[in-house]
Amino acid sequence: MSNFGRTLNFTSANEDGATELAALALCPTDHVLCLAASGARPLDLLLGNPARITAIDINPAQNELTRLKIAALRALDDEAVHAYLGIAPGRHRIDLHRKVEVQLGPASRSFWDARRGLIASGVWHSGRWERVLRLGAFGTNLLRGSAINALFEAETLNRQAEIWRTRFDDAVWHSAVRLLSQRWFWTRVIGEPGGAFLPPPAQSEARLTGLFRRASENIFFRDSDFAVLLLKGRHTSSTALPLHMQPGNMATIRDRLERIHVAEEGLATLGASGLGPFDAFSLSDFGSYCGQADYDACWRGILAAARPGARWCERVFMNPVTAGPALSPQIRTDGARGDALTRADKAIIYDIRCGTLLPA
Repeated sequence: MSNFGRTLNFTSANEDGATELAALALCPTDHVLCLAASGARPLDLLLGNPARITAIDINPAQNELTRLKIAALRALDDEAVHAYLGIAPGRHRIDLHRKVEVQLGPASRSFWDARRGLIASGVWHSGRWERVLRLGAFGTNLLRGSAINALFEAETLNRQAEIWRTRFDDAVWHSAVRLLSQRWFWTRVIGEPGGAFLPPPAQSEARLTGLFRRASENIFFRDSDFAVLLLKGRHTSSTALPLHMQPGNMATIRDRLERIHVAEEGLATLGASGLGPFDAFSLSDFGSYCGQADYDACWRGILAAARPGARWCERVFMNPVTAGPALSPQIRTDGARGDALTRADKAIIYDIRCGTLLPA
C-alpha cells in the first residue's frame, strides 16, 4: 500500500461543482454532507446557499487543507488568495501565511508549520494527483503543444471535436491511456489504492477515450478546470477555475464560510457520528476505493444519517459498483437526470448518479 491516507493527494480540484449544485438543488434550510478532499467541494457548495455543510474526510491532511483554504479566504482578498495558494505568481507567500495562520486553530497551525515548503511553493499544485497531471501535461505538450493551443482556441464545438478527432484521438493517445489504466501503474507508481478496483486495461481505455471524444463534442475544454490541469499542467488566474476561486463568486463564498464544519469521519460510521441528520449528500467518487462490502457499508452509514427524501449525488470514475439488493430499494436513482448531468459535466471522466433516499 502507500501513505495515501495521510498525505495531500488532491490539492486543487478535479470535479465540476456546478454539477453537484444542479443535482442537489440546495435550499436555505439544508444541512449538506460532503467529502472534503481538496476543499473545493464544500466551498463550491456554499454557492447553493445551504444552512450548513459538514465536510468529512478520513485523511487528516485533506481536512487540514480544507481548513487552510477557508482561513485564506477569510484573511486575504481575491488576488492575494490566488497568489498565496499558487494559482497566481507570488514571491511572498510566507508573509501572506502570517495573515492566514491567525485564522487557524493550534493543531492546524502546527500542521502547516511543518510544511512551510509547501506554503512557499503554493499548495494548489502540490498534491499527488496534481503532480501526476503536471507530468502528463509536460509529455503531452512536447508532442502536441500547438494542437493544445488550437483546441483551447476553437470557436465552435464542431471545430473543437474535429481537432480532437484528428490531432489527439490516435494510436499514441490510446496507448498512453491503456498504459495509465494498468493496475500496477496506479498502485505501485502513483501509490493510488483505487487502482486495485480498476477494470481490465482494454475496458478502461475504451471508456476513457470515449469520454474525451464525447466531451469534445459537448463542452469547451477551455472552460474545464480539469482539462486545463490535464493538458496545461497548471491553473492560473486567467484559466478556467473551480467555482469558489472565480472572482465573481469569492465574495459570496466569504460571507458563508462559517457554515462549513470540517470533521474526520468516514461514510461507514456516519450514522453513529452524531453529525447528521442530512438533507443532501455530495459523495464524490468514494466507490473508487471500495469493494462491494465496503461500498455497502458506506451506504448503510449514509442512509442512517439521512432525512427521508434527502438528495444525493455520486461520481463514478472507473469502478461502477452499485449498492447491494438489501440497500437498493432505499436509494432511488434518477437515471435520466444523471445522464444529462454526465453529458454536461466539465470534469469529463465521471458518470453522475443522483436521486433521493428513503431510509428505513
